Amino acid sequence: MGDFMIGIGVLLAIIGPLLLIPVAWLLYRFALRPLASRLAGARLSSNDTSRFALGLTVGILAAVIAASYYPGKQQFDELCAEHAKPQLSRRVLVDGFYADNLFAYQAAQYIQNGEFTFVEAPDPYKRDVYLRYERDSDGNVSPEVIEAPVSRFGLRQSFSELRGGMTMTEKVIYERTADTELARAASVTYMGGPFSLFLGAYAISSCPDPVTAKGSEAFNTFYHLETLVLRSR
Repeated sequence: MGDFMIGIGVLLAIIGPLLLIPVAWLLYRFALRPLASRLAGARLSSNDTSRFALGLTVGILAAVIAASYYPGKQQFDELCAEHAKPQLSRRVLVDGFYADNLFAYQAAQYIQNGEFTFVEAPDPYKRDVYLRYERDSDGNVSPEVIEAPVSRFGLRQSFSELRGGMTMTEKVIYERTADTELARAASVTYMGGPFSLFLGAYAISSCPDPVTAKGSEAFNTFYHLETLVLRSR
């Protein structure tokens, strides 16, 4: 799956900028070249007029893409500075936890990976119904309806679509009885603005950035936050 996603990213990186070629040609051929000819008249040769129109085409497209990209990128940088560094104030060792939002396959992953022996969560399909996931006598992970969760610690995970083509996923580990935070981490992604298609994969920015050593460490902390905080030994 990882190789497939890398292949898609490379394909987008190649195809996206190539889409600018037909757009530039249409703009040059049917708008700026005729306009340059009318404005220049007999003062410029045909070749000079063509070069002027071509330069104008490139300049306009560059200005439009830059104007669509950089305002969102500035907001993205501000969000990264505020949220991208994980905040861990306390670690504990527990056998299970409560998740505010969880599907059965996600609960099974926690237990099958040996990270936790149980996970509690609201039923994703029924209101005011709580489930406890743990292994049954056959070794399978199955849910059991419970009256109320008893876990002391919880995981709150939220996904937000922000203006400017940004998304943010945030995790918070908290103590349920006191509603105090033990840890918080987030991942922010910027798709590149309204004309990001023409920049391909080069338009996409994310933080923490797993390409760098520091960013990779922060991203791993975000991705494994519940395990790092709730299974600390």
